[in-house]
Amino acid sequence: MLLRLKIKNFLSFYEETTFDMFPNPKRTSFPNHVYNEMDVPLLKQVAIYGPNGSGKSNFIKAVWFINSIILKEDFLKNIDIEDYIFQLTNEKKSSIEFEIEFFYKDRYFIYSIDIDKKSIDEQLSISGLGKEKDRLLFKRVGDKVTSEYIQNEDSVKHLLIMNPLSSLIPLNQKFPVINSLDVKKAYNWFKKQLEIISIDSTVPMLIDLMSNQPKLLHFANEIFENIGIGIKSIKIADTPFEKWVSNNKNSKRLQQIIDNDPLKPNTGITQIENNRNVFSVTVKKGVQTVQEILFNQLGLSGYKKEMKITAQSDGTVRILTLIPAFFSAVYENKVVFIDEIDNSIHPNLMFSLLQFFSNVKSNGQLIFTTHSTILLNQQELLRPDEIWLTEKENGNTKMYSINDFKIHNTINIENGYLSGRFGAIPEIGEINQ
Repeated sequence: MLLRLKIKNFLSFYEETTFDMFPNPKRTSFPNHVYNEMDVPLLKQVAIYGPNGSGKSNFIKAVWFINSIILKEDFLKNIDIEDYIFQLTNEKKSSIEFEIEFFYKDRYFIYSIDIDKKSIDEQLSISGLGKEKDRLLFKRVGDKVTSEYIQNEDSVKHLLIMNPLSSLIPLNQKFPVINSLDVKKAYNWFKKQLEIISIDSTVPMLIDLMSNQPKLLHFANEIFENIGIGIKSIKIADTPFEKWVSNNKNSKRLQQIIDNDPLKPNTGITQIENNRNVFSVTVKKGVQTVQEILFNQLGLSGYKKEMKITAQSDGTVRILTLIPAFFSAVYENKVVFIDEIDNSIHPNLMFSLLQFFSNVKSNGQLIFTTHSTILLNQQELLRPDEIWLTEKENGNTKMYSINDFKIHNTINIENGYLSGRFGAIPEIGEINQ
């Protein structure tokens, strides 16, 4: 689970900004929105509001950036770090700074990193949660590392000289120079528990996931059956490759690809068009098979027909793309970030989906950006401490919780937000012809 995140000098976040998932203990509404089973209570969800260009997406990108550093040892080598440093000032700072605190496998971790064009300073510790002293796992300044778990100091130094822009955490996965299971645990939180969905995200393995995880397919059907968009159910249809090719006129190119490089077990090809997983070709029980998602849709006078994903609306496809993320948060205890969660989805439908997540028993967290003000309902959906705002001043993003304001539990937060009481709304001048 995520406890807090600090961002400094990254994109529009010039000054240090702290975001956290700590509930206000004085708030008593929706007690099921707070996880109290741990050493520190944490919120289950947070919605982030703000005008266009205020930094909401940059916040999601900050999480993606940290995650990429941890999971891809060559990530920083393959980008221009200057592109991610705050640009709108003459007094430019040379480095980007992050600090993230999280919980995984009975451990609370704090990881901080300072990045410039030539080197990295980073530190990983077991958090004492402010109650006791943090326990250092390693501290790295350039190519110098301090840790009681070092196997061979010369090996560590050589490794970092060869990889000055790689985090020691992923390097240690390949070259275990630090003998600590906790370092591996920290890596696995990023790898296994963190999920980030941008506005145009696709799920390349969606068909495979639905096919191989009956629980996920059942979860998807439960959602579609209850959201009132005319879809009774979905299923994964399997068709032998040769039969499928004979019934599809535009499959000549695919046939050539398969003929030139026949598929092996545990491999496959996925066709994605307009963010839609049109089909997947895989090997099942030794047979090349085409898999497609079919939607059992209701028509006139009770008529039903199985329709392909190419016939579905952008909103239906967006919901389908989000379902694995909701599933991950509910059943796999993941921390899921979603940019513009309401994109192409009706506000009432988005309200229902979030209400479902709010009420279902889980141990995951959902953090999302949105413009849908109907969600600002403290009587039915969100506690004030679950609402954060972003606004930009002189190019610098400021991020704050609506919980910073004195808000009675009867106040209509949506009306207050739209009237400008809490800031973070667009300032629109007169548009003349």
